Amino acid sequence: MTFFHSTKIKNMSKTPFLTFLMLVILPFLAPAQNLDEILMAFTAQDMEVPLEVRQKMINNKGNTLLNYDNYKLVVYDKRARFLRINTPLEVTYEVAAWRYPQGGGLLVALCETRCGTCCTSRIRFFLPGEEWKEIPTEELLPELTKEDFFNVKKLEKNYLTTETVVKDFELKMQILLPQSGHDISIIFTCLDELDKKEYKRIFKYLDGSMIDLIWEKGAFKKSVPYFPAS
Repeated sequence: MTFFHSTKIKNMSKTPFLTFLMLVILPFLAPAQNLDEILMAFTAQDMEVPLEVRQKMINNKGNTLLNYDNYKLVVYDKRARFLRINTPLEVTYEVAAWRYPQGGGLLVALCETRCGTCCTSRIRFFLPGEEWKEIPTEELLPELTKEDFFNVKKLEKNYLTTETVVKDFELKMQILLPQSGHDISIIFTCLDELDKKEYKRIFKYLDGSMIDLIWEKGAFKKSVPYFPAS
């Protein structure tokens, strides 16, 4: 009985120390699960928003009324795991995260949008962990082409193809991440570079200027094109 009692006391004395270790170490080992952790996990190459600026945004509890050296936190929705940041270099970053069926963790989407004559976006996907794993975009997104926005039957009726109509028309798109749900919106922004005459010529062959990418069974599928409500 004496041995059992002394062993029990020794084990109990270790409990506070083990608890301390768990509280200190586990946050660094566990994958990012909330918006604050996700925001701080991106490297300087991933997101051109200084770490000290990101930390201030978190310290101020996502206050969107504040300005951080011309970095503007536009949306910070912790519950939906969504944020949008405007930078002084006219670059916008959007982050969205949701449950990923493969593995049961989070899938994090990072979208970088730059605007000039028209807006163009780059999207990347990550799986948080001890070391973030980037998933090749082509594993999740379908390929988007000019044909996705044009009415092929109208073109064929006039003995035309997409290439003959748009000629050297470069495919440029803006990507909008979802603040709610999981579907991504794509805007055919290269239309913004056309003058009125050229736009009118091309418009009659378009089925739409937007496409939604519908999240289904761990990947995205294209919707039919449409024009946004005016």
